[in-house]
Amino acid sequence: MTTPSHGLALWNPDPPKEIYDKVSIGDVGYLHEGSFIRMFNVTLPWSHESNRTLGEPEPYESLDCGPFANTLKRQFDRVKLCSRYVSAETNAGNRQAMTSDE
Repeated sequence: MTTPSHGLALWNPDPPKEIYDKVSIGDVGYLHEGSFIRMFNVTLPWSHESNRTLGEPEPYESLDCGPFANTLKRQFDRVKLCSRYVSAETNAGNRQAMTSDE
């Protein structure tokens, strides 16, 4: 996804539920082990309760971008994607490959 400028693929695209419910426009955070970790949201006041989950950000003026009329809610289709240098291999019967840790 990065090479054709379509964004950055995450190994774990679902937000950690103990930190926040969903990714929103204005979220500021960092990547950690394939997950986006939200620190705060610039469209909310700096003192907003959800901005204090991982600590309190420095005071800032919230960003007002107006309505986002061009925002679409889409679900990605499940497809098999891999590099042209990687091949698929069946792991049927391979008990090590079936553990949730790997």
